[in-house]
Amino acid sequence: MKRFNEKISRKNTNCVKWNMVDDDVLSFSIADSDYPTSEEIVKCLTDRVNHPVYGYTFPDPMYYESIINWTKRRYGYEITKSNIIPTNGVVTSLYYAINFLKDKTEGIIVQTPVYNPFYSVIQDNGKKIVENKLIKNDNFYTMNFQELDKQLETNKILILCNPQNPTGRVFTYDEIKEVVRLAKKHNAYILSDEIHCDVILEGHKFTSVNKFASEYKNMIVFTSISKSFGLAGLKTSNVIIKDEKLADEFRAFLATKYIGSGNIFGLVAVKAAYNHSEAWLDKQNKHLTNNFKLLKKYLNEKHPEVGVTKTEGTFLAWLDLSFLGMPCEVMQQELLKFGISINEGKRYSEDCKGYIRFNFACSEEQMLAGLEILSKFINANTK
Repeated sequence: MKRFNEKISRKNTNCVKWNMVDDDVLSFSIADSDYPTSEEIVKCLTDRVNHPVYGYTFPDPMYYESIINWTKRRYGYEITKSNIIPTNGVVTSLYYAINFLKDKTEGIIVQTPVYNPFYSVIQDNGKKIVENKLIKNDNFYTMNFQELDKQLETNKILILCNPQNPTGRVFTYDEIKEVVRLAKKHNAYILSDEIHCDVILEGHKFTSVNKFASEYKNMIVFTSISKSFGLAGLKTSNVIIKDEKLADEFRAFLATKYIGSGNIFGLVAVKAAYNHSEAWLDKQNKHLTNNFKLLKKYLNEKHPEVGVTKTEGTFLAWLDLSFLGMPCEVMQQELLKFGISINEGKRYSEDCKGYIRFNFACSEEQMLAGLEILSKFINANTK
């Protein structure tokens, strides 16, 4: 685990996470990782940099083959080249998927609390946000299928987030099967953001909606190497649509919007990640599993009043600090004064005004230092 505990500064690298806070602040905010990516990816990118011409490029056959093999090996379903649409970002692709399907519905369902750009891509398409609120019980979230069944009667698009951001749920096979069943019942579309699908903590298993593609066709999956391999800056993603007619129609639609594939280094990185970095990914997931266990142990022992949501995937801890009775904006600013940057919960749902999202994709030392600061903040504000 040495590579994941390596001290490395991201300051002065145009880093959103670190260069947008003061130098004395530890950042646990935006969802990317603070340790080096795999050596194999670095080598492949370095080799490409050493060729001094960086002109127009395209996804070659090996690019598609890498995704096909990875999908079968890691997710357990088969795809072909015609099912894959290379793009340059999941949020951008999601926005255009809604635009592509805009005549199908006025309302779009999101399961809240949820990744805040979902709200933006719905509103920017002139559509209505319909909340299917996740049910919280003992710091664990499950889907409200009864409500979802009713909502799908009139709202024909569901944006699914699996693994779920910010709660860290990895929905089970049976849960995903039920989502697909309900979508089929109401002839609705599932837009499944699976960007964290490779970041699974030990003891859990990821299930893509595409596992059920033989049962239902109106599903679009969005994936990327950005979260799982620490490569968000390369702006490279893929849309996977098992139904070839739907895939062809969406591909043609994107062409009219001038949406291209990832950049030259992103295309190289995809091949390096999927062909040469699986062992690194598995080690990362062990490191993240250990970090979450330490985080939960620390807070349970020092501050049992903090609600620590059971994280199953992603590298995001969803923490309930509502007992402090402090508005989100105030909490975020006060934590900055103490020396840590987090994401405040209100951005994910109006119901989460006492929550914070804490990114633990960092060294154990850095995480524990952040928890110490969080502890001082709690002690200073506990009446």
